Amino acid sequence: MKSKGTKKEKKVKQQVSLLKKMIRLGFAIAIVGAGIYFTYYLFHYMLYNRYRDFLTSYEVPEGRPYQPLSDDRINVSGFDLVAENEYLKLYTNPETADVAVYDKRNGEIFYSNPPGADHDAVANNVNINYLKSQFILTYFNRQVRTGVYDSYSMSVERGQFESESIADGVRYVYRIGELPKINTGTVPLYLHEDKIAELAAQMEERNGIQFGRIYVSSDLGPGIRQINASTLGNITTLNNMQSWLDAIGWTDEDFMAAMEIAGDAAVENVPISFDVALDYRLEGDSLVVQIPASKIKSYGGGSIFNIQLLRYMGAADTEETGYMVVPNGSGSLIYFNNGKQNYPIYQQSIYGMDPLIETPVTTENLDSAKLPIFGICRENNSILATIEEGRSLSAVSAAVSGTFNEYNYAYPTFLLGSADNLFHFGGSSIDTYVREPDIYDVNLTVRYSFLTEEDSGYDGLANYYRNRLFREGKLTRMSEMATKDVPVDIPFYYDVLGGVKETHHFLGTKYLRVFPMTTFREALKMSEILGQEGITNQVMNYQGWFNGGYYHNATRNVNLTGKLGSKKDFEALSAGIEKSGGRFYADVAFQHVTFADRVYNYNAVSSRYYGLGFASATGQVHPTMLWSIHHLGNPETIQHEVSPRYLPRYVETFKGKMKRYDIGGISLRDLSNVLHSDKRRSNIIHREDALSVVLAQFDLLNRSEKNLMGDSSFDYSFPYLADIINAPIRGNAFFIIDADIPLYEMIIHGSIGYSSPLLNFNEEEDKTRMVLNLIEYGASPHYVFTWEDANRMKSTGLNRYFNTTFDIWKAEAALIYSEVNDALKYVSGALMTGHDILSDDVRAVSYSNGVTIYINYGSESETVYGNEILPMSYYVIFNY
Repeated sequence: MKSKGTKKEKKVKQQVSLLKKMIRLGFAIAIVGAGIYFTYYLFHYMLYNRYRDFLTSYEVPEGRPYQPLSDDRINVSGFDLVAENEYLKLYTNPETADVAVYDKRNGEIFYSNPPGADHDAVANNVNINYLKSQFILTYFNRQVRTGVYDSYSMSVERGQFESESIADGVRYVYRIGELPKINTGTVPLYLHEDKIAELAAQMEERNGIQFGRIYVSSDLGPGIRQINASTLGNITTLNNMQSWLDAIGWTDEDFMAAMEIAGDAAVENVPISFDVALDYRLEGDSLVVQIPASKIKSYGGGSIFNIQLLRYMGAADTEETGYMVVPNGSGSLIYFNNGKQNYPIYQQSIYGMDPLIETPVTTENLDSAKLPIFGICRENNSILATIEEGRSLSAVSAAVSGTFNEYNYAYPTFLLGSADNLFHFGGSSIDTYVREPDIYDVNLTVRYSFLTEEDSGYDGLANYYRNRLFREGKLTRMSEMATKDVPVDIPFYYDVLGGVKETHHFLGTKYLRVFPMTTFREALKMSEILGQEGITNQVMNYQGWFNGGYYHNATRNVNLTGKLGSKKDFEALSAGIEKSGGRFYADVAFQHVTFADRVYNYNAVSSRYYGLGFASATGQVHPTMLWSIHHLGNPETIQHEVSPRYLPRYVETFKGKMKRYDIGGISLRDLSNVLHSDKRRSNIIHREDALSVVLAQFDLLNRSEKNLMGDSSFDYSFPYLADIINAPIRGNAFFIIDADIPLYEMIIHGSIGYSSPLLNFNEEEDKTRMVLNLIEYGASPHYVFTWEDANRMKSTGLNRYFNTTFDIWKAEAALIYSEVNDALKYVSGALMTGHDILSDDVRAVSYSNGVTIYINYGSESETVYGNEILPMSYYVIFNY
């Protein structure tokens, strides 16, 4: 019995030993696995900083002591001449910091601030100060509460500014805010003991000894000392200390630096103020105005939120006639003195609001401002303002006389930082105020171009800007231009929905699978049928062709959806479109990744909203709650926004994989119309840096030798695109707006092909008016089709496409195309050089090839220059 027990015990020990070895092995494997994953995570995510290769560095011209130029002929009385070239003379008043530009070509004078500000009959005292200011800034204090400083009352009026001369211009450096004072002078309340010793050593020996004895220990931190209480009440001693400090060159900046080392306790005793430099330089026929962010200094714990720059540059008074041009959708006009002073002023963020700071509640559907420009047009001259650096951080505003003062004016505002109140989940009633630690490092730059009579009006403004883009290589002319004798058919744009995710069940388990709404071969049949209808110049945008359909996975790989056909079928589709004279594009989204992508690491890769708050995402708008990131039962429609930090990885991978496919073009679903930051606190990427990254990706894709198409594209994508779908053909219906114009179209027509938004879902019941609108804006029709019945998608994330069945739409699409083409085939490839609002109902559009098209939206005939235009019709005139 003893021996049997011994054998059992021995066996148990062996089993225990084996178990321990297995546990140790398991731990070892787990540790090795964790180490491998950590190493992968470290190098794949944490240390991936490819985006930094694309960031912009900013230069600031050196200043020198202010020295005006000699002026043989004074054109602006009371002002100094500081720069002159063949077109312009730049003047300034060094007592008020105002500038004025004299145009040598026509004798016009443009002021930064209205000369009659003090006599404004509408403005109150605050707004009179604004009229006299070159900029107005909004700031945060340490408690993230806001305040407003204007440069006149908080700097110029107090004499807290200096002037410098710079190449071709002048610089003003403002100290805006309350100057730091403690009883008398700039004697620091707090100093580090090392600083005390350093200062005392520079003073006379007796004074230095006494200076060191005045500071005693404090509770604010190691080495930090404070003035003793008896000295704070002794004016004589404080005056002596001030004189000792002055004698060794002590400055306000030294005072600020000394105080802020003590942290909150010291800063509370320092008033909030800022140093801001404002540069004016002449370049050709333009005044370039710039605020270098690198020269901004903050004191007292404040940080700048935004800056309104030259709010009243070229402002028009109540006696003048003209209008302001604003980048509202396709472009809009606000007439001077239009009597709409009780409506909200016009204000739109350039390229739309940053999705990371935009409210998730959607109450209206607005078309974004796609052009960083605005203008002020008088009868014989115009000012074109182009926001050149900091454009993605800017917004354009405009107001009419009677709103705040007697002037009509337009101006840019720049966002230099962001802050918010983060709500604590889990029942906490305490919110946390968060602000970004540093202002964005960018030169805020606006170019004011002064246009003469030959470029007057909004069409002259558009021509001038387009010609500049030609000179800069940002636009190129189309190779073919139509004439009366040789018309050229306009393109017909259509999207084709290929693979669509749908919910399916297997043994009670729900999953997503791809359903083929239109295969590659069926899409080719569509093209052939449209060709038989007389549409040969086709531009097909095939969507949902890879990585799981329309809401596709991230582009870490590129795999065709097998249910749609083979690689051979895919390439045959592209070849077939091109053979008939059209262009083929395969659609891809780089900046949005579906929630259905189970491999995508959204915690690491998605843009985040302030630290560990939220991963940025978009979705559908809930019809009752108006929450814009809802999935409405289809989780694949929730899409994460890829951080600009990781965008280069996905674009580079996609470009490499696409070498396997012989197709004509790539359609960029979101690269040309989405621009967002990353607020991850450990590595904030502001929107202007994100723009630099996006532009680098356009450069990369442009080298693929495939055509590129954008969707409702922002202007920075123009140099790279052959086509744009969903171009804006009207403006948003803001109450202050008086008329919509094709500003966007006047700039790109003849360089980039473009289409209207989808006509399947056009809200315009009158199809004749819809056709006339396309003709006025020079836009091609645009549809979306599916080979299968659209009802097949009613339970999918694309149920919004309820009206796409090709068999239903093919005849009407061909008819609409034919009607639009009958007018526009004579202006294909030509520049849109003129647009006139002849009456409430009549428009005239002129082109560089001598063609003018008159459009009559009215219910009665109109006679224009001897030509009768029938109601709800158009008339083409060949002026050659």
